[in-house]
Amino acid sequence: MTEVVSALVGKVVDYLCGAAKTEITYLWNYSENVKNLKNEIEKLSSMKGRVQQHIELATSKGECILKGVEEWIKKVDAEISDATEFIAKEAEAKKTCLKLPFCVNLSTILQFSKTATKRTSYLQQHQRYGKDFETCVSLPAPTPGFLDLYRRKSLENIDTQKSTLKKIIEAIKDDKIQIVGINGLGGVGKTTLASEVAAEMKNEFAEIVFVTVSQNVDAEMIKQKVLVAAKRIINGEKVLIILDDVWEELKLEEVGIPFGSDNKSCKILVTSRSKDVCEAMNVQKNVSVSPLQDEEAWTLFERVVGKSEWDSTLEEVALNIVKECGGLPLFIQAVGKALRNKEYKTWEAALDRLQDPTDEDALFKRNGIMQLKLSYDYLESEVARSCFLLCSMFPEDGTIGFKRLTYYCLGLGIFNNHDGDIQGAKYRVQLAVDSLKSSFLLLPGGETEDEELFKMHDLVRDMARLVTSKGDYKFWVESGRGLKKWQPKKYLESYNKISLMGNRICELHDHGLVFSHLDTFLIQDNHMFSLPDEFFQGMEKLKVLDMSCNRIPYLPQSLKKLTLLRMLDLSGNESLNEISILGKLTCLGILKLRKTRVTNIPKEIGELTNLRLLDVYLCESLTYVTPGVISKLNKLEELYVGLSKRDCNFLLELNESLKVLHLNVPELLCIPEGFHFETLMGFLIEEGYFENKPIYDCKRVLRLTESILPLTMRVTKLIQASECLILCYIKDLNNVLPYLYLEDCDKLKYIEVTACHDVRSLVKTCDMDVTHTSDGLGENKVFSQVEYILLDDLNRLELLWDRPLQYIYFCNLTSITIWRCPSLLNLFPLSIAQGLVNLRDIDIDNCKSLLVVISKGDEGTTRSETELVDTNIVFPLTNIKLLNLPKLESFYSGHSIIKYPYLENMMVIDCPNMKRWSYGENHIPNIRFKHEGRPHSNINEYINDHKSMDVNTIIRKGSFTNKDLFRADQVGD
Repeated sequence: MTEVVSALVGKVVDYLCGAAKTEITYLWNYSENVKNLKNEIEKLSSMKGRVQQHIELATSKGECILKGVEEWIKKVDAEISDATEFIAKEAEAKKTCLKLPFCVNLSTILQFSKTATKRTSYLQQHQRYGKDFETCVSLPAPTPGFLDLYRRKSLENIDTQKSTLKKIIEAIKDDKIQIVGINGLGGVGKTTLASEVAAEMKNEFAEIVFVTVSQNVDAEMIKQKVLVAAKRIINGEKVLIILDDVWEELKLEEVGIPFGSDNKSCKILVTSRSKDVCEAMNVQKNVSVSPLQDEEAWTLFERVVGKSEWDSTLEEVALNIVKECGGLPLFIQAVGKALRNKEYKTWEAALDRLQDPTDEDALFKRNGIMQLKLSYDYLESEVARSCFLLCSMFPEDGTIGFKRLTYYCLGLGIFNNHDGDIQGAKYRVQLAVDSLKSSFLLLPGGETEDEELFKMHDLVRDMARLVTSKGDYKFWVESGRGLKKWQPKKYLESYNKISLMGNRICELHDHGLVFSHLDTFLIQDNHMFSLPDEFFQGMEKLKVLDMSCNRIPYLPQSLKKLTLLRMLDLSGNESLNEISILGKLTCLGILKLRKTRVTNIPKEIGELTNLRLLDVYLCESLTYVTPGVISKLNKLEELYVGLSKRDCNFLLELNESLKVLHLNVPELLCIPEGFHFETLMGFLIEEGYFENKPIYDCKRVLRLTESILPLTMRVTKLIQASECLILCYIKDLNNVLPYLYLEDCDKLKYIEVTACHDVRSLVKTCDMDVTHTSDGLGENKVFSQVEYILLDDLNRLELLWDRPLQYIYFCNLTSITIWRCPSLLNLFPLSIAQGLVNLRDIDIDNCKSLLVVISKGDEGTTRSETELVDTNIVFPLTNIKLLNLPKLESFYSGHSIIKYPYLENMMVIDCPNMKRWSYGENHIPNIRFKHEGRPHSNINEYINDHKSMDVNTIIRKGSFTNKDLFRADQVGD
């Protein structure tokens, strides 16, 4: 027993001694533990800053931020804030500890040492979690789907399609049905109904994929489009796959679509002209789309023509024309648009052609597309007709780019003026495209970052192919057919245009044929790696040649025979570097070499004295432009060039004809003194590497990154000439727009400043030379043209501008966004806010020191607050977002009467210190505020009634159901 007690006592003593030793260690290492905590705060803060920069860069590219990154940032912010507050308490405690008894001091020191050690461990743990985020915070954003671009159609009083749509949706919702078919005549509206189904049911599926199959089935393309959806199906997520325009049985397993009893979460919608095709694909519910009834067809026709009142004679003709359209919406729209605003005799002639076609029209009547031919014939512009026929050379259901179409038109001289400028050509092509879209001969096809896309309905393309298959001017089109080789026949010698684009052709052979009438040859988007030297020997009249996006390593010698060639596109041939031979093509007006391996612009290019556009952008190997070349190109209107080295003296050779310049240089100082960019219509000057990204609607853009911006006269003038100024990661920049007030600066429309951590104010006006500004600066107030401002991640930004404020006028500002500016105290003083007559959007997020958005008075002015008490002020705001603003006390700090006649959306989240909207009256007619069924007369009463709660809580407990958003369309009485 004694031994047991002795052993137990020994263990207790050891434990007590161990505990005492631990306590002593905390006391002994107190200073070291606090110091370690401070170091870990700095390390975690630095890591957070690096991750935040990666997030900003990813956001600017439109990428999707990884799940967990933003949550990590929030936790790190909270942990750093708590740790910093603890350090402050510890410092304060040090001052008072000397006045306390010794035992109390030990107790306090022990507690602080323990807490410091624990918090240090937390901070280190966050660093371990955040290590991966320093290298990866995002995934590439998905490209916009068809639903993002689709505009819903009005089916009001079109009961045939409305009831058909209902049947299709009911079939898709039926758990027993997996594959639904839609069949009907071409032009009856199958694709439209399928799109309407997708728009109607987009919230019921995790993903909806729309695939246009077409006559020439591309199994690999379909596999790629459904790849992600297939994985989601296998994971049990609900997915709808729409297979549009199916011409023959499609084996779902061969194109990678999971279906059957093991994949019931997959729904498939098939559209086809043939009911047999739908049945061959084992559809469980087949919905036939009928042509419109007479009354419905007439309703649609009236909408297109834009008439509701008719002369009895014209109405009779119109009714007969509608009957000839057979109830097919495509035909009704095309014919209606063609006859809109035409005289009676044109309507009568149209009816005659539809009822009794001429010999020339018989082929179209036999193919059932006479109505579309009529729409084409009634196009008033020859340019529109030419553009339309050129569009038929692109693959079925493929997209057509506005710029490419413009360059083809210029090369072919369809404007009857070979010396016409590029800008004028773009304008005329835009008019033509708008006309074709309004005539339903072209359909919207989306947009890229810098151009519009469009496409053709397959029936319309069939009509265009018939137009170009006969007569003296013929097209041979084999685009998008999956061809692996091309073997031209002798009868092709009489053709004017040949299109082989979008196939899998690896090489072209010299067949010795003479294409004496050929003016257009399109062979882009193939796999070509070989061209015989004599291939172009028989194509001397060629004007347009597109060989872009192939694998061509060198140019054939016969290319120099094409002395009439006006447009040549070699972009995307990444092995091509020798281009001297192009100097022989003296008629060339457009030369595109983007993304090739060109290392220099040789002297031979100087022989192309008719060149209007030269594109050598994104050529990573380009280092040199031979002196004297650019000066010879005295008609050059557009130049796209990026140099990896600093010699940019060729810019001094540019002639006054240049209208557009896109220039990428390692440093802004590469631009030589004496280069006059003021005369340019448009420019994009980039310092450092930027990926293509959409730019605010501006023609003159300056985009700089990761540099020390020199305040030279050259840089200042470049800023002053810009409409859009984007500055990222620039060091030693105390104020963003230095000395702008000394010169004419009335062009800026867009200002974006990101991660420039030395910036203290947007413009530092307090250093203005009063003697200079008195010479009329008041007539040209700073910022008078600015429409959009974005300020992000500016740690030291305190003010948007210094005094005097009378030189600043934001009369055109429509939107201001300010994110992560922790030192900013307020946004606008009232005198400036009253001039914001066009401001619609305010978005402020994560500005920790912000006290008020609009401050009541302007220091340095003579106007007192008492003068403003009864002032009626109107703010034209539509949207206000206030997020993560812990010190925000009010939106406006004064007592004035404020009216918000257009305000519809207000978001207030994580603003715990906000107790009122303002001290005066606020009139917000579009939003009604109520809480738990009790209405409030205004937002001040609403907020004041809940002083004990933060605004975020108030909103959640109120009647606002859309994620803490005040919305006019949701919060009525």
